[in-house]
Amino acid sequence: MTKRRFLGTGALLALSTSLAALVFAGSAAAIAPVQITLKEPEKGSTFSFIDNAPTAKKVHGFPTTISPGDEIVITNPLLENGKNVGKLRARCTATSAASTSSHDAFAAAHFICEGVFTIHGSSLYGNATIGKGGTRGVITGGTGEFANARGTFTSKEEKSGSTTIISLGGE
Repeated sequence: MTKRRFLGTGALLALSTSLAALVFAGSAAAIAPVQITLKEPEKGSTFSFIDNAPTAKKVHGFPTTISPGDEIVITNPLLENGKNVGKLRARCTATSAASTSSHDAFAAAHFICEGVFTIHGSSLYGNATIGKGGTRGVITGGTGEFANARGTFTSKEEKSGSTTIISLGGE
């Protein structure tokens, strides 16, 4: 398995967002629903795999299996219309075992993730799962411009990263 495969799949977390256009009224509800599309390129991303016990045999520096409790830690730049608008930082924990020889090892291991999107000085918090259906998640809150944010997101892996679509508001 190549490092690129790990990075691409990690980018699936896609707890990504560009929420500069989001405006909230009061403390409870959004004025109108907002949908944001972001790119998470592999270039500029970081990826770490933490092989917690029981540890696996490694081939070319990568484990041959993922076991429950193993973790991945990523950072990804967030782009909107080709411009860098922030960064995603996330940590994911495997909840089942999988062989890394599988094309979709991260989906088979079913990772549960938590992350923070920092966009233009404000933060958006999210939780997600990487499973056989792809990456799906919820936005659980935010700070600054995104205070009280709520919504959902999906992420789809592509050739050089992933695309994340975030839907906020409309409560």
